[in-house]
Order: sequence, then C-alpha cells, then structure tokens
Amino acid sequence: MTVRIWDITKDPKEALISKKCSVGFMLCLLELKPNELLAGNSENCIDVFNLADMNSIDPDYRLFGHSLWITALIKCDEDHFASASNDAKIFIWDSNKKNKLKELLGHTDCILTMILLENGNLCSGSADNTIRIWDWKNEKCLSYFKAHNNWVKVIYQFNSQVLLSGSDDKKIKIWNTNLDLLGEIKGHKHSVRTFCKIDDNYFASGSFDNTIKIWDFKEQKCVNTLEEHVSNVI
Repeated sequence: MTVRIWDITKDPKEALISKKCSVGFMLCLLELKPNELLAGNSENCIDVFNLADMNSIDPDYRLFGHSLWITALIKCDEDHFASASNDAKIFIWDSNKKNKLKELLGHTDCILTMILLENGNLCSGSADNTIRIWDWKNEKCLSYFKAHNNWVKVIYQFNSQVLLSGSDDKKIKIWNTNLDLLGEIKGHKHSVRTFCKIDDNYFASGSFDNTIKIWDFKEQKCVNTLEEHVSNVI
C-alpha cells in the first residue's frame, strides 16, 4: 500500500520519500514528470503524488473514470498518458490538465498488459486472449489477433519489427508489428509472465513454473534454463 523512493548511496533501511495509497493497493507506477508519480490502484483510480513534497505521504489528488482495477500506466508523449484496466478499457489522459480525453474500446475482458511501441502506437494484451494495436491519437484499433488460447500476460518489443507475447497457455509467440505471426515457442510448464532482451540474438523469459529460460531468437529454441527460484518469476 506504499511506494518508497530510495537513495541507494545511503542507509538502505530508510527511504528518502514514502507515499501511501489512500485506499486499496498499488498495481502499477508511472513517473509522468519530474517529481510527479502516478499510481494505479485496486480501488479503480489513479493516485497522483508530488514527490517534491517530502512531508506529505498522501496523494495530491485522484483520477477517476475506470470501473475496475488499474493494471497499466504508459506515457504516450509529453502531453498524454494512457491507463488500462480490468474494465477492458484504455483511457487517454491530458498530462497537464489531468482530464480524460479518449477511450479505446475493443477488448472484451480485463486488459493485463500494455506497452508503447517504438512507432508511437499502443499495444495491449487481454484476458480475452487477444493482442490489439492502437492508434491512440485517432482512437482507432489498427489490428488485433486472437493471439493465444489463454490470457495474454505480457507483451515485449524485441526490436523495431518484432514483438513477443507470453500467456497462461505456457507459450511464447513472435509477431511483427502488424500482428502477423512469425513463430511459436514452447518450453515453459506454466504461465509466461516476463521478458528481457539480452542482445540481438537472445532473450530471457520468466514463468510461473519458477524458471528463467534463455532463448536463441533466430533459432527459436531454448539454450539454457535457470532453476534456482522456488516460486514464480514475475
């Protein structure tokens, strides 16, 4: 229920700044501007914190509009940010006035992941098993695909032309930015929850099967499995 800002050169037991979610618990964070932090919470709203005010632990104000948990916050450009929710909606907000400008509608179940692509479009994954790419400026869904046989939990841009998606169906899928399927990788025994690029040839994935797998991107095969964790790799 709290967010803490740390000075890593000082005593690790004491946070430099502590802020408290007014209700519920925090699900995602976004540094929108210097000293301005947004926190999406389980009470269906966004807390806005002023980090320059070190005396107050409470949010300056709250942004309402979603009807379920806030699952992702993304900065679109200097003047806009996006929020995604379990209510299956994406909202576009004015970063300065903090008012809602647009709604992106199309998903039919909880939105579980959202990223900003290198070309400026948004990409979202959902419990409706689909991935959608959005031209958020014009409130338009450019493409969508029933990507997996279960919830899409993570999307990652590997390079300017390639996206990775991970799902509760235990699979990793490889796409171009038009959502044409380029490949499918199997190997995890449970939900795929996170990706990390190592270099242009390799990436890692973390899973609810407690492992990290290292993949050869070009060959689309696992080259190593790290098994030291005793619980989910998120």
